[in-house]
Amino acid sequence: MIRTLLLRMKLRSKLLLLVLPLVITPIIVVALITGFIANQKAYLGITQTSKDDLQHMSEFTIDLLRSFDSQFHNFRKDSSGSLESELASESFNVLKEKIKNKQVGKTGYIYCINRSGTLTIHPEGEGRNIIDARDSDGKPFIKEMTENKNGWIRYPWKNVGDNNARMKIVRYDYFKEWDWIVAVGSYEDEFYKEANSIKHHIFISTLILIGIVGLLATLLVFYVSAVAINPITQMIETIRTIRKGDMQARMEVSGSDELAEMAIAFNRMTDIIQRNQEMENSLAQQCKMASLGVLSSGVAHEINNPLGVILGYAAYLEGKLPNDDPNYKYISEIKRESKRCKKIVQDLLSYARTPRPTLELTDLNELLGEIVEFAANHTDMRGVKILSLFDPALPKIMLDGDQLRQVAINLILNAGGAMPDGGSLKVTTEPGPDHNVIINFSDTGCGIPKESQEKIFEPFYTTKARGTGLGLAITRQIVEMHHGTISMTSELGKGTTVTVALPIDYEAYI
Repeated sequence: MIRTLLLRMKLRSKLLLLVLPLVITPIIVVALITGFIANQKAYLGITQTSKDDLQHMSEFTIDLLRSFDSQFHNFRKDSSGSLESELASESFNVLKEKIKNKQVGKTGYIYCINRSGTLTIHPEGEGRNIIDARDSDGKPFIKEMTENKNGWIRYPWKNVGDNNARMKIVRYDYFKEWDWIVAVGSYEDEFYKEANSIKHHIFISTLILIGIVGLLATLLVFYVSAVAINPITQMIETIRTIRKGDMQARMEVSGSDELAEMAIAFNRMTDIIQRNQEMENSLAQQCKMASLGVLSSGVAHEINNPLGVILGYAAYLEGKLPNDDPNYKYISEIKRESKRCKKIVQDLLSYARTPRPTLELTDLNELLGEIVEFAANHTDMRGVKILSLFDPALPKIMLDGDQLRQVAINLILNAGGAMPDGGSLKVTTEPGPDHNVIINFSDTGCGIPKESQEKIFEPFYTTKARGTGLGLAITRQIVEMHHGTISMTSELGKGTTVTVALPIDYEAYI
């Protein structure tokens, strides 16, 4: 299927189909790999930075608590108990506010719990025991934190008013002096927000890069294909022009590449073909003139002149004698045979000087209909019934209407001559197998002997007592000049069928 499709495609389309993937695919692959690596590096970098921030906040909080603990113990050694309690409480409240006001991301915060799960520092739930708190999946994450003391934990959490749970990531560390756990938490979508933003920008940039480079590559391939294919297209046009018969057409030669070398070779070959064709035509014409020239000149001199005298005197005598005179029929016979001799001379000259056809786009069915209507009224067709069966879907073809009229009339009258006692002639048209149209002339006459069928189209061969042997020779000559073929099948006592095939692809012969 794909191979058939490729064979039907033009060379430019094949080149684009084969080259564009080879150019675009590496660009896309490289861009995607580069974007993927850049995204991974950026993602890992931002993620690590965010984790480091949580780690630093946790360490910062522990340092604050440790500093407070150190100050509290030193103060306790140097001060009285009541003042100690008041100053410690006030200092601890300031510490707590400082920790609670520390923002982590957009909505994250820092909180502390003791080993029993009671919130010691928290923006809202301070003093509440949450040891049995569970995440949206039912996992007791607080208990895990109190047991492990240090580490990372990730769990889904759904706040009041949220439609769906959000993943939360928490860094927690153990403050041994107070037996507390310090936790720094942030929602994952906020945690990875910057990384996701960079990922989105990298993805968009990669697509834009692929689009721009792909467009430039496509334009470049189109340009290269035009540079490579245009000379070939010009060559094809030149070849088609030469096929139509214009042997003067030549390929343009530009540059010194293989196409230029091929153009030079083709032009040289065309020159040789043109010379050979001219020589062939000249030789063919010379052969005709060699065989008919002497005869034609002899006929013109030895027959036409005395024939003119004979016809003149015969006409003179025919006018002088009454119709009931016994000699009148002899004079008429002389006149008729003299005209026959004149026709022989005309046939000889027609065969020797048949002009090249003047092709015009013609409706073959319409032309044959006119010819059949004319021939049906001819005296040689008395008693003969002509049946026309024309294919209405037959396309118009290029032909010389006058010459084809001569061919059809000649074949129809020959068929009528083969049926002196009457009969039927069927003229049909149909599409042929090799882009041809077929014309069949089938009669119910006496038929032609097998040994005569191979010679029937040769000049001067005839099966008629009074024929010249040039009618069918001229007919074949006209058909062949139309780049067609003519053939005959016949059976004695049953009839004869003459088949004429003419090409539909007339553009090749314009």
